Amino acid sequence: MISVGPGSLKLVISSARPDAVLAALHHGVDAENIRAAPPGAVLLHSPLEPSELRDMLSREMGEGDSLLVVEFEKWSGYGAGIDREWLRARGH
Repeated sequence: MISVGPGSLKLVISSARPDAVLAALHHGVDAENIRAAPPGAVLLHSPLEPSELRDMLSREMGEGDSLLVVEFEKWSGYGAGIDREWLRARGH
């Protein structure tokens, strides 16, 4: 199994442009720990608290944009659209 640093799995859902969210995340999270999800959502593994991610990302939001950061304790996935190895290495 791949060894990753400390942290937990988070989901970011935003009304902002996906490329803006990804660019902002790359300033504080290692690219290997970021995975795009369905449109408007990003999965990431990070030791940052949800509030820290919110504050970091909110600086890149435009007027009227919103975002939600969720930290997971448990999750389960199905289908070819998810990266199972990436998820398993991050606590599944």
